Amino acid sequence: MGKVKSLMLTALVTALSLGPQAFARAESVIAGGEVIHTASFTGQSNHTVSGQVQLVRRGEVFYLVLGDDFLFDGAPDPRLGFSVDDQFVKDSLFTSLNLDSGLQVYRLPPTLDVSNFDEVTIWCEKFSVPLAEAKF
Repeated sequence: MGKVKSLMLTALVTALSLGPQAFARAESVIAGGEVIHTASFTGQSNHTVSGQVQLVRRGEVFYLVLGDDFLFDGAPDPRLGFSVDDQFVKDSLFTSLNLDSGLQVYRLPPTLDVSNFDEVTIWCEKFSVPLAEAKF
């Protein structure tokens, strides 16, 4: 099993419940997946955020994978979305951040055209400020 596939499998198991079927579901989701972009987070608005993020496509479905090295110092109401040229696109918000550290996999909505964006943003919905960015 390749490093990317192993990373994605572990991440999906973490993001999904850790029940007995989690491993099988993770394997079916990542089989045949292609890494489209890889980037590293940098903190914004005086927050410390680090770690790798990947945009992965499997067929017509896109996933955002936060690496096992992902670490976020925390904030109220963190959300995941995208930006273009350092400008956050509010309509790109697609989920809350599940965990402040570790591997995570998020399935992107089919209506979200990822080709329109050049960075992943962790956004604080409560205070309307960027917490982190990862430029592709």
